[in-house]
Amino acid sequence: MFLSLGPLPARPDAIPLAAQLAGLATADVMRLLTGTFPRILLRNAPEPEALLAAFQAEGYLAWASDPAQVQSDAQRMVLRDLSWTEDGFLAQDGQGRSQACPFAAVRLLQRGTRTHAATVLETSTSRKVDLGRALLSGGMMITKKVTTTTERTTHAKEPFLLVQRSDGLPDLMIYEHRMSYQCLGTAMGHATLANLGLLVAKFQSLCPQAPLDDRVNRPGFVAGLPMLGLDPVDLGLFLVSEARQRGC
Repeated sequence: MFLSLGPLPARPDAIPLAAQLAGLATADVMRLLTGTFPRILLRNAPEPEALLAAFQAEGYLAWASDPAQVQSDAQRMVLRDLSWTEDGFLAQDGQGRSQACPFAAVRLLQRGTRTHAATVLETSTSRKVDLGRALLSGGMMITKKVTTTTERTTHAKEPFLLVQRSDGLPDLMIYEHRMSYQCLGTAMGHATLANLGLLVAKFQSLCPQAPLDDRVNRPGFVAGLPMLGLDPVDLGLFLVSEARQRGC
């Protein structure tokens, strides 16, 4: 179980006291809690129930989570298209599977960016002078083919909108370059990023009960999370969702 904290209580000793309760150095706690909340204070909390009770008794917004609770796209529905209905929409993924979602079931909208890494092997061939063979041949200029293989990794960023549901069905992931945007009708433009922005605005107007949160996109939020063997973007989305359910 890992322990997360929301915004610190308004008390001058909030960080030293958190360090004392967690059994950490004050400098380490300052580093862990720097940036946008929520933050993860402990990656592996011993006796989490007792620790939570101690934090909450001192006025901290704290909660413990199991890493197995953090969802990835394997548990979500990655959308290719959607169509509007009278009280909701019908979502469709790239395999043609459909899922209905009432507007009232949308509880949270999260904007973020995922980085995709691709590694390719590049092979080039050139000719070089073979000194050994040149000596044996009496000084004749002899060349040989030399093949070189290099590995090149590229990173591409893709913005997304995560539509989170309150009815127990899978959340819906919309990536900028994987969505058709036909649902925008005549408002659909040529730029996919602008179309994603229009779709976000449409969800906001149709689901006023669902706040839009962009913390996952804020500088340092995802990068400042500890290594838990999880995708850091998915961990950030989970933390924001848990924080929103607790009012922060």
